[in-house]
Amino acid sequence: MVNLAMAIAIPLYIYPTPGAWDPLYKAISAAPDTTFNVIVNPDSGPSDGASNPEVVSAVTGLRSYSNVQLFGYVHIEYAQRNATVVHQEIATYASWKKTANSDIHLDGIFIDEAPYELKYLPYLKDIQDYVHEVMPESHQQVWTNPGIPIDAQFYEYADLVNAYENSYDDWNAGGKDEIPECLRQKSTVMIYSFPDSDAQLSNYTESTIAAGYNATLLTTSAGYTEFSASLMQFVHDVDSLTKTTKVKTLPQCAEECEE
Repeated sequence: MVNLAMAIAIPLYIYPTPGAWDPLYKAISAAPDTTFNVIVNPDSGPSDGASNPEVVSAVTGLRSYSNVQLFGYVHIEYAQRNATVVHQEIATYASWKKTANSDIHLDGIFIDEAPYELKYLPYLKDIQDYVHEVMPESHQQVWTNPGIPIDAQFYEYADLVNAYENSYDDWNAGGKDEIPECLRQKSTVMIYSFPDSDAQLSNYTESTIAAGYNATLLTTSAGYTEFSASLMQFVHDVDSLTKTTKVKTLPQCAEECEE
């Protein structure tokens, strides 16, 4: 049994009007020992974020925290989107820089609507290769989001895989058992429509840490356009329970996950 520091996943699909991201800044400040993996999404992609003063100011605010990793949002329509357009958006994020007045550089790319059929593995390999080509060294993480458990081969072309995105009712009805143990250290989960219950939240957080997931989101909202009413409690639980909860030794993929 070992301790494993589980991160907090934040799909930040809230436009940064003045004060709009303050709840997140507060949460990050309250848990300096916990990593926040934040997905920045100016407009279903980079849009004009690098030249938008509100986006630049808000992202610079996030960059000021040492416990934050930033990922630029790109959607690929389950491998149906033109690869050239996807490359253009990744290249735009790669151009986000640290300057004398701001710092909006990213740590990687979040690939939404990722495919789950093996025939699309070359498409995802192309994305990973392109991220490694254009993103600065040490800022080349690829985080894919099929939203469901997928074949272990997909993990070869991602640093992280969001292998579950569904309601708490679905998760509690059996979804939590669908992701193989050997893949959990590279898997994230995003659970929405959680009941507003501190006791249930703490139980969920402890069990998710113990299960060995890399990062998780739990929100009382049905989507990601507002901050959860339980955000501060969730952050507190992750921060405190990660330090005390033991994670069992997980099997290697060769033992359990090969097809």
